[in-house]
Amino acid sequence: MKDRIFEILGLMLDEIINATIVGSKAIFILIFGIWFAYFVGGKVKKILLKTLKDEMLAGFLSKVAYVAIMVLVVVATLGTMGVQTTSIIAALGAAGLAIALALKDSLSNLASGIMLVVLRPFTKDDTVEIENNIGIIEDISLFHTYMRTPDGKVIIMPNAIVATTEIINYTAKHKKGIKKLDEDDSDDKTIRRIDWLVGVGYNSDIDKVKEIILQAALSTNNINDGKEDSSKKVFVGVNELKPSAIEFAVRAWVIDNDAFFSTKCNMIENVKKALDSNKIEIPYNKMDINIKK
Repeated sequence: MKDRIFEILGLMLDEIINATIVGSKAIFILIFGIWFAYFVGGKVKKILLKTLKDEMLAGFLSKVAYVAIMVLVVVATLGTMGVQTTSIIAALGAAGLAIALALKDSLSNLASGIMLVVLRPFTKDDTVEIENNIGIIEDISLFHTYMRTPDGKVIIMPNAIVATTEIINYTAKHKKGIKKLDEDDSDDKTIRRIDWLVGVGYNSDIDKVKEIILQAALSTNNINDGKEDSSKKVFVGVNELKPSAIEFAVRAWVIDNDAFFSTKCNMIENVKKALDSNKIEIPYNKMDINIKK
């Protein structure tokens, strides 16, 4: 009886030792695998940043590498614990259609993210308009695009929506393709232009109004005067004869895109003050009511 008890205890001890060894291996593989996934993801990002100089593309591909390694780590961990991974893979393969249908939106976002990174309708820090939202692109993850608006909000949009909607890129780069190490990006920045319409009364002198608006726009900080580049001159001209006003079009290029919105506000303010000081009327819609008795 005593020998039987010792035999059972010995078997239990062997199982505990074996389970401890297997569990330790699985834990080691899991911990090492997580570290290795982070390490490879970081290395991929650094290498791509040095070679391609595209932060958004580097970040996206590093995330793909991280997820791929983590999948292998999970499979290896389960295999070490004695789980039949081949059966799991076969079951997943058999249920692939059902999984694809259940995750069609996520897979669509993933595929759209790949398309956005490859086709690159925009890059990091570009100012774009998507779905009537204007902001600066911060990142493209596996499933979502992150855009920060001028008021500090972060808009998170599914990649599938971004890839299938109209995108207006206000700061698209002149050069296409991936920048090389020896390329100078000092002139690779597209400058934005302010397009604004303002109306004055029909009793105003057109030439005088044009000169007043022109000087008010040029007096605004961050407005390009066109001296270095004639194509960046401020333009003021009659756009249309409205029912109650002569409409002028004002086109002015900024110097620093980061101050675009404040520059536009300051320019409009300067034009309004200049017109007021010269007693030039900015008419508003009026309605005449005739009462018949």
